[in-house]
Amino acid sequence: MRIGIDCDGVLRDFIPDLINKIKETNPELAYGIKVPTSWDWEEWLPFWTEDETEKYVFEDHFEELFGPEANVIETSLTDWPVLKEWAKNHGHELILVSAQRENCKELTTQWLQRWGFVFDEMHYTHKKWSVDVDVLVDDSPAKLGMFKKKSITGGVPIVFRQTWNTKSQKSKITIDRLSDIMYLCFGK
Repeated sequence: MRIGIDCDGVLRDFIPDLINKIKETNPELAYGIKVPTSWDWEEWLPFWTEDETEKYVFEDHFEELFGPEANVIETSLTDWPVLKEWAKNHGHELILVSAQRENCKELTTQWLQRWGFVFDEMHYTHKKWSVDVDVLVDDSPAKLGMFKKKSITGGVPIVFRQTWNTKSQKSKITIDRLSDIMYLCFGK
């Protein structure tokens, strides 16, 4: 089995890091940050347009948000060695499938190395459905929806539970942490 795993929102704690960065650089905006309930920036960062947020994230602060010092989701870090050993023992492959912007790819690779996330293969693409994996663990409702519709392998989308994907949780297999893959999906 080829298990696709996303980075941001599954391994890297991107959204909390972004919120903390905004509070640090623009403390006057802290009161306006809402709980993220979607990937639509303007819904939970209503003080900026989409273009302003995109500039903040992918131009002004991308090195801090995507580089080696960015935070990890603690349960994913704890679960990784266990998942890696389980995959090896059962003949499964762990494949990174991450939609990174061009200027974030090298930083993401450095970040993965820093935290010890070593994959059998790595794919940086926004067309996650085009990667040869049997399942895809992701937090993005849009990416999961496209994977379900267009996966070249007929793969199964698995939702990594976050506040911004509650609708997806109702219609797809959902996990709370990486180690759940072993139990819920494949019966360890």
